Amino acid sequence: MNKLSRREKILIYVLACFLIGMFGLYFIVKPSLENYLAVSAQVEEAQFTQQSMAMAIDNIPATMQSRDAANSKLAELKTPFSAELPNEGVDKLLTQLCLSYSLAPRSLAIQSNEPQNVETFTEYHSENGASAAVGGTNTTTTENTNNVDTTGGTRTRTSVVKMELTGNQANFYRLLDAVSNRPDMIISAFDITSETLPQSGTTTSGSTTTNVAYSGYVPKLDGTNNVVINVTFTVYMVEK
Repeated sequence: MNKLSRREKILIYVLACFLIGMFGLYFIVKPSLENYLAVSAQVEEAQFTQQSMAMAIDNIPATMQSRDAANSKLAELKTPFSAELPNEGVDKLLTQLCLSYSLAPRSLAIQSNEPQNVETFTEYHSENGASAAVGGTNTTTTENTNNVDTTGGTRTRTSVVKMELTGNQANFYRLLDAVSNRPDMIISAFDITSETLPQSGTTTSGSTTTNVAYSGYVPKLDGTNNVVINVTFTVYMVEK
């Protein structure tokens, strides 16, 4: 067996050192580096979360102040409106309103009294872009539209009521002015007609006086006589 020369021994030694280095790099250094990068990413994420939580905690007083201001504003906006009323409540509200202006209700019919949700709008992003070929090149565009979200929001109630009233025409005009200044109701339609009343009189023949009555007398619409008014109220109520 031939002995290895000094040059061959050096080459074997260098090869062994290289193999040991590669083994340590692949099985020790590389996994350690990967673990270090993963731990560094977790540390950065934890620091970001901590900073976000600290900012949120610092903003709690301002957020609570904004919430209280918004609740106060909402309560102020709701103040002029009636709370949600059933049919009996709407009947009582409008009857008392008309009587306060010396108008006598003859009939009242509630056409509708249903709760409604206030619609809110959220931005809609199309998941699939629309593609079009222009001059041999495919162009992809993303469409953004406003989508109506009806799952939440404040609930309101709208009641439509038709009434037949009798009274002085001038009193009805006073009622019109009062309702026009109220945010919780409107008069959407009305019709004024003369009220047919009997007319009484006397006839004298010789020494005999006879009281007679004539039906079908129609007074003029001059604002001083009683009239028949068909009016439609729309009442707006909110959830309180």
